[in-house]
Amino acid sequence: MSKLIAILIGILLLITGCSTTHKITTDSTKELTKELKELFPSIERVHFTFTRPNLSCRIDMTREPSKEELEAILTEIERFTSVDNMNEIARSVKWGLEISKVYLDISTDEDRKTIEHAYYARYFKTSNASDYSERNIEGYKIWYEIKE
Repeated sequence: MSKLIAILIGILLLITGCSTTHKITTDSTKELTKELKELFPSIERVHFTFTRPNLSCRIDMTREPSKEELEAILTEIERFTSVDNMNEIARSVKWGLEISKVYLDISTDEDRKTIEHAYYARYFKTSNASDYSERNIEGYKIWYEIKE
């Protein structure tokens, strides 16, 4: 009997403790993917996933982009990450809250395990997601480079 209880507790912990990753395919992500591939032929793949409470965008390229190309890609991503688009994505996965952070990872060579460029933007300025005051809302407007 104690083994059964231990197994049930383990299953409960597994179910409640793990976040599911959702592949995101909305009209706005499809449009952004199309635009990026048209503007930058070296982009092979654009992939969006949501793991609560964050959205990730992964771009795989065939070569290292120039500084100007990298800035232009980031500009397109910044335009895309409006509060309206992020809310559309949240609704598509039945997430009733704001997406906390949006991550952009860019891989530029055949070793897809390596991320050469990484950035993020966030909805809240602080970790206090219950503070909806203007002073705590960043609204994905500022992008930060992740340096390793």
